[in-house]
Amino acid sequence: MSENIMLVQALAELAYSIALADGELEAKEKIAFNEIIDSELGKSAWSAKNRFALLEERVSPNIEQSYKFAMFTIKTGKRDFSPELKQKFINVIQRVADSIDGLRNEEKELVDRFKRDIELI
Repeated sequence: MSENIMLVQALAELAYSIALADGELEAKEKIAFNEIIDSELGKSAWSAKNRFALLEERVSPNIEQSYKFAMFTIKTGKRDFSPELKQKFINVIQRVADSIDGLRNEEKELVDRFKRDIELI
């Protein structure tokens, strides 16, 4: 499956925001992201993995900025943001949020926010 690269990178931004919402990015979360993105996106996973790695290398990542960038990208590429892709995004971020020690409050808030925000797209 070949997805819009910008949307795939936006998904990585969202997943990164979710993983970092509790204050730190754990090695287990990174591994979980890579496994989840492979299972959900197949051949398109490389772009998301690259974006996630770039975000991880930032000196001071900003959760809100990453989230807003992702939402801007989704809105910009809404023509390609099909109902199937929308569901795939929800699946990925929900699975990332649930991957380590269950869903924490900070993660739940971002997941819920995303679900509300994409209903408007």
